[in-house]
Amino acid sequence: MSILWPVEVWTFLAPKAARQLNVFQDAVLGLLSAGVRDLDKLADMLSLERDLIAFILAKELQPRGLVDAQFRITERGESRLTGKSDDQSHLSEHYAFRDSLFGHWLPRVCAELPDIYPLEGVTGKYPSFADSRNNGRRIKPFALPRLIKVGLGSKSDVLDAWRSCLKDANAVNGDLDGIVPELMGDEIEILGDGPTPAYVLCEIFHKPGDLHPWLVSDPWRVTKVAKWLRKPLQSHLHALPTLAQRIIGVMPDATPNQLSAADWLAQIEQQVELKLLSYPSLAKPEYALIREHLARSLRQRERLAGQEGVNPEELGSLIQECGSLLEALLQWMLERWPVMNQYWPPDGVNRGSAYDLLAELPLKSNLPEHAKKILSGQNFKEIRLAATKRDRPFKALLFAALLSTHHHDDHPLKQLDSNLLEWDRLLALIDMRNKGVHASGRKLVASQAIAEADFAINWFEKFSPYF
Repeated sequence: MSILWPVEVWTFLAPKAARQLNVFQDAVLGLLSAGVRDLDKLADMLSLERDLIAFILAKELQPRGLVDAQFRITERGESRLTGKSDDQSHLSEHYAFRDSLFGHWLPRVCAELPDIYPLEGVTGKYPSFADSRNNGRRIKPFALPRLIKVGLGSKSDVLDAWRSCLKDANAVNGDLDGIVPELMGDEIEILGDGPTPAYVLCEIFHKPGDLHPWLVSDPWRVTKVAKWLRKPLQSHLHALPTLAQRIIGVMPDATPNQLSAADWLAQIEQQVELKLLSYPSLAKPEYALIREHLARSLRQRERLAGQEGVNPEELGSLIQECGSLLEALLQWMLERWPVMNQYWPPDGVNRGSAYDLLAELPLKSNLPEHAKKILSGQNFKEIRLAATKRDRPFKALLFAALLSTHHHDDHPLKQLDSNLLEWDRLLALIDMRNKGVHASGRKLVASQAIAEADFAINWFEKFSPYF
């Protein structure tokens, strides 16, 4: 999935970075500066092999102009020993980048800014680009929001980013000794009054076998993966629910026949966590119970969907968990929209009074007759306790939640179309849960249990805008 990542582009002048001396090169150059030029003496003083000293002189210091053909230190070599750059007269423009999403300086510096242009120009909220593989396809990246205001840039920030970039480039080229060109703070000059806003193009992708279920590519293509983009994005996905939902589409379906049992279960867990990020409000303490049962329902649903042989106990467990999710949702409703000043008929079952109360509800459309008949069989004591204690069975909780629509104009049960809520199917699912899959006389198969789970999850989602 292509994404446009917002950045600030900082322009600065700097000389060509001179490669930093390693400890051996620095020691040899120092002794040469002190007048020691004999190979045997250099080797003895540094406790190194003579051939290594000869290699450092002939293959490392001399080609860089730090010593001459007679192994005498040059003016450039003396400058390097004192920490001065020898390229001050060759200044050129460079560009550093700060992330406009989280405010971090990115470990990339470049000397050019290659531009890519949308096919329809810069107008439009969702620009599209031609695929670089010349296959005629279009890329429509997801544009991340620009959340961080322009701040002050410092030379130290730019230099740290430059060093990290050069270190990554060295590693890609097989140079793992950690040595990067020497960079001095007094050698650079930040230009302009501030940065220029821009976007860089990168991708979110899945790599089979990787520890992480999704990765972010390096927009500068120095490395294949930009962990410095993935880590902050993963930590803040709860604030970007639309992106989290799209990342789910990047990940492959969890199939146990292609993965080990542990990897398959771990992949399911990652998919569930990403799905939960689509509902950022669920991270709040008041939604903890809903989040818990939603996670269990999603997890069990995915496990059933990926298995060929499923035992009846697993089917029953999924139905039970879906019922618990719906009960947790009603408990939250009664906490958020409590029943107030309600006249309660005497305890016991009074179908006529209960039916009348259900018929007088201020809903967009009346409850179906079948639903009213089922709910009117509730004991009024249970309904009253459901309204006050919120720990009764589902039907009592639902009856109490429906009564609370009299007191709250913003109640979702009052605002949502009753036909959309599919009352009869909802109560059929709860009846199945209460009686047990086997005792209900209905022999479920995995596809039917998954369909019931999808209904319960979709019923929950109808109320997510109210979180």
